Amino acid sequence: MAKFSFDDADDDPPAAASGGEKRKREDGPAEAAGGWEPPKPRILVARGGKPEGSAVVGAGTAEGSGRNAVETVVGGEADGISVRIDPDVLDCSICFEPLQPPLYQCQNGHVACFSCWSRLTNKCHICSYDANFARNIALEKVVESVKSSCSYAKWGCRKLVSYSLRHAHEESCLFAPSICPIPGCGYKGFTGWWSGHFLTNHNTDGSLRFSYGQWFEVSLEMSVPFLVLLAEDDHLFLLVNKNVLPFGHALSVGCLRTGNLNWNFTYEMRAASKANTENNLQLKACVTNIREWQGLHPTEAFLLVPYAFCKSNKLTLNVCIQRSADLRVNM
Repeated sequence: MAKFSFDDADDDPPAAASGGEKRKREDGPAEAAGGWEPPKPRILVARGGKPEGSAVVGAGTAEGSGRNAVETVVGGEADGISVRIDPDVLDCSICFEPLQPPLYQCQNGHVACFSCWSRLTNKCHICSYDANFARNIALEKVVESVKSSCSYAKWGCRKLVSYSLRHAHEESCLFAPSICPIPGCGYKGFTGWWSGHFLTNHNTDGSLRFSYGQWFEVSLEMSVPFLVLLAEDDHLFLLVNKNVLPFGHALSVGCLRTGNLNWNFTYEMRAASKANTENNLQLKACVTNIREWQGLHPTEAFLLVPYAFCKSNKLTLNVCIQRSADLRVNM
């Protein structure tokens, strides 16, 4: 079995021959304020043994390839050879997306993915050679066999992912950091870090601590887009507020987290009219997962509170957030 590792230390590649600018390779989130730096794949040249760094494993067959090409590293890895490979080789030279079978090449060996090849008129995009394209079966087998460790392996992710699916995996990876919702902060962190971050950097921005399964009262200013709620286990929730003219305010709860975690969250929210306390509104819904606060609001479940319920631009709410184990989680 051959093991490949990416060399991402090179400078950005030059612009493509077509004049378009090649996209920058993203191996994780950009460095944020506060010194957080994403892991970078390291060069690995070794024979046998247990490789270190962000290795890319290439089996001799297409085993585990395709839509379900995700494995979990358990124990030691099998002996084999490890080589260094430029990741640009695994990208289409037209769209710069990861190559996926079927792959086609001209007589001079220039390769394009099927999507780009289907838009060519029997003329190579690099050498302009007029000829019919032929499939490159050997390269297809290499692309299908190459697997990469996740960029967040340093933080605990043990997945080996098909190279073409690496970006999709990292978008929902359990170990990917979330971004602080406070405007202008840019801090990237994980559950377990939020209390210290808010205490150190946002002590005056206001946040509310709560315990699961217990009702607590919230006084929400109608002009703020969200209120930070910190749970007893350091999960960070946002009580989201959207002004919906001319009806009132749409309220919902989201949790700043990524991936498939061990817990499911639900919440109940109650609002009472200040003019007539017998008028009550109540909502019970699932908490929405949020990786980064971008001003988006849930559309499926929210509590619409009329303006008449507010007093002096403030609304008093009673909230209860419940936590339950997710038995379907596959680490």
